[in-house]
Amino acid sequence: MTHGTRSLAVLGVLTLSTVGLVPAAWATDAGAELAQVAQSGVGHPAQSGGQRAPETSGAPTAQESGITKGQSASSMTGEGQLSAPESRGSQPSADVETTGGVSASAAATPEGAAGRTVATAEDAALKGATVDTPIPEIQTVGEGDDSAMVGATVTTVGVVTAAYPAGESGLADTLDGYTIQTPGSGGAWDEGRARSDALFIYVGKDGQIPAVGTCVRVSGTVGEFPATTATSNPSSLTQLAATGFTQVDGCEAVAPTPVTGVPVDGRAEAYESMLLDPQGTWTITDNYAANQYGTLALTPGMEPLRAATDVVAPGQDARDYEAANAARVITLDDGTNTNLLKGAATEVPYAYLANGAPARVGYHVTFSAPVVLEPRHGSWVFQPTSLVAGHPDRAPVTITGQRPSAPAVGGDTRVATFNVLNYFSDLGVDEAGCAGYPDRTGAFVTAKKCKVRGAFSREAFANQEAKIVSAINALGVDVVALEEIENPVAVGVGTDRDASLARLVEALNKAAGAETWAYVPSPKTVPADEDVIRVAFIYKTATVTPVGPSLIHDDPAFRGLARQPLAQEFARRSGERAAAPSFVVIANHFKSKGSVPEGAGEGNTDSGDGQGNANAIRVAQATALASFAAQFADKPTLLVGDFNSYSQEDPVTALEGAGWERVSGGGEASYVYSGRSGSLDHVFANAAAKPLLAGVTSWAVNAQESIAFEYSRAGMNAHLAVEAENPYRSSDHNPEIIGLNLLGANPSSGANPSPSTSSAPGSTPSPSAGAPTPRGTGYPATASSRGGRKGAGNSRRMTPANARASLARTGVDAAAPVWAGVLLALAGVAARSAARRGSRHP
Repeated sequence: MTHGTRSLAVLGVLTLSTVGLVPAAWATDAGAELAQVAQSGVGHPAQSGGQRAPETSGAPTAQESGITKGQSASSMTGEGQLSAPESRGSQPSADVETTGGVSASAAATPEGAAGRTVATAEDAALKGATVDTPIPEIQTVGEGDDSAMVGATVTTVGVVTAAYPAGESGLADTLDGYTIQTPGSGGAWDEGRARSDALFIYVGKDGQIPAVGTCVRVSGTVGEFPATTATSNPSSLTQLAATGFTQVDGCEAVAPTPVTGVPVDGRAEAYESMLLDPQGTWTITDNYAANQYGTLALTPGMEPLRAATDVVAPGQDARDYEAANAARVITLDDGTNTNLLKGAATEVPYAYLANGAPARVGYHVTFSAPVVLEPRHGSWVFQPTSLVAGHPDRAPVTITGQRPSAPAVGGDTRVATFNVLNYFSDLGVDEAGCAGYPDRTGAFVTAKKCKVRGAFSREAFANQEAKIVSAINALGVDVVALEEIENPVAVGVGTDRDASLARLVEALNKAAGAETWAYVPSPKTVPADEDVIRVAFIYKTATVTPVGPSLIHDDPAFRGLARQPLAQEFARRSGERAAAPSFVVIANHFKSKGSVPEGAGEGNTDSGDGQGNANAIRVAQATALASFAAQFADKPTLLVGDFNSYSQEDPVTALEGAGWERVSGGGEASYVYSGRSGSLDHVFANAAAKPLLAGVTSWAVNAQESIAFEYSRAGMNAHLAVEAENPYRSSDHNPEIIGLNLLGANPSSGANPSPSTSSAPGSTPSPSAGAPTPRGTGYPATASSRGGRKGAGNSRRMTPANARASLARTGVDAAAPVWAGVLLALAGVAARSAARRGSRHP
């Protein structure tokens, strides 16, 4: 009876802990007690007095540290800390080969092992013996993170955990060495560890490399790589320069150390070159270098890292947010230093990237094999235990995910934005003196510092156009605002401003059917000073028609600095007009963050607040745009395009302060830069448009893809095609998609019928049927769901604290488990109390 009542109470505590109403430690104690009950079969603790027997290991066990098996220590000690689900490995046996009277087991005692005496160099010297220096002694830190023994010649013993032979797979910049670790070391994470038990052995191009698992004795000179001062390179790798080794028998195996987060600061140094076993799910947060250096940036958990100013206010909040980001990212390397875009490296398969396996940002990663923790290229990396470049079958990870198909958005009329990535129908090959960026054969693919941008060759242009056509036709929309399409007049290669636009429409109709699409022609009056790329509109002729000419806003805020905004009014086709209001779309492409124009005023140099360069210019452009758009206040109007500003930045604030509501942001981030996902592309609605909105989302077709699939990287690797037949990586920005309910709305009142979730009529079938729809609300955000900001619509600026409070719900209703936990706990207590009362009587 006692067994049953105790179990009821314990189950109640565990249930309440699951929903966060009692501390995790209570659940830990309750779980341990339940396990004791189950083992003993009676309602008494296994030990007298209810105390656990003490552990004999020098490192704290999971129970002692309050961490249950499989639980992340980050929940106990903060983000990015590491778990200790297993006990530490045992020491080398006493029958290991000896050198000069000192056993290898004594010489190789791991750092911090309980009940062991570390044989130091001084101890051995007093006995007149040849010294085996323990690896932790070599790893003792002196200046910066450098070994205190730099320049010393030492002999040490260790088990080989990783091997990187010189010139493997024909690659030039291999690691040319191997890693050893103290026999018997590893196992559970030790928060008190001060020195590493592992060491990289550099042997050069001609040195011998033993097999993984071999125990070796090796002599050499202690050094750092790169060989720079500690202050100029604070993350150097301690290594032993050696040319040979002798095998040692009888060493105990090394155990990898389980980790659930990114080792940071001193914790990483204490585990330098040691074998780690990353636990749980990680997420790809950056894949930009996957096709050049074979690396992926990973973060623990289920989501990629966000751009700071897409979440919190610029300034100190953004700096704090980014500091937290930096502590939660680590690079997964490929076992080589080789630039994979050069020479023989272009003939080997990539480590983590292939056709059919795109390793997108947001894809999930689990580790199937241990890795070595190393400082490489100025940061800490997870290094595979062997070369993976050229040998993707050796990858220590499994990568999972699906490319998303175009999302369905409600409404009867749909508008989209699309950045066409410098779509120039005038090519570099036709421009005298124009050079280009070559593929692995030397053939130019894209133009380099020419009048024209975009494709150099006709083959490259065909690839670019095919991807863009596939993507736009898959959107299922009626109007598309385009950014980055060629302006031949401004380029100086023609007199028809619409020539490239007409070429794109011709290609779209060739795929979708004659006269499916048309473009809005340039107005009679155009600015004298324009950029070589511009914004434009295309539309479905069967559903909508332009009302009057387009209007370019030629304001000094844009002139010579960015693309002038373009406004166009649209209406449903004749026969539907009486039942549907017309609407206005204004296409935008603000100044980028990458540079400061000559002579720019104050506030345009990157201040470090997270907004980058030219912020004051973009604020001025937002102010000018709001003034221009005010003339359409009585018509449903949308501001769309690339604002080159993240969601919490000043230009967005300026537009919201002028009465425009940002209704996008419910889907995937529209851009990925430096491993941070955020939205530079936005949709703003005025008061007349908001009641007509049926949904706003984005299609993650581009930004999350590796640049290896972009037309500009065609022919860069013998084993990877750019997949010109599909829309993925047709640009570097994701399109935003807006649904409007126009049919049946009162043109004078703008009344909104019930939102529809039906898919677009006549939409192109998805190129990836069966793939999940990207995250997104499917409906415009409301004031109640997005919070408010004074004088700025309903898009509140967030701090790190309320950002955490605003995380999306898991979809689990907490009420049921709460009541279940309460009832179970009360039932257990009541029953146990009754049992105790009953036990007083025979």
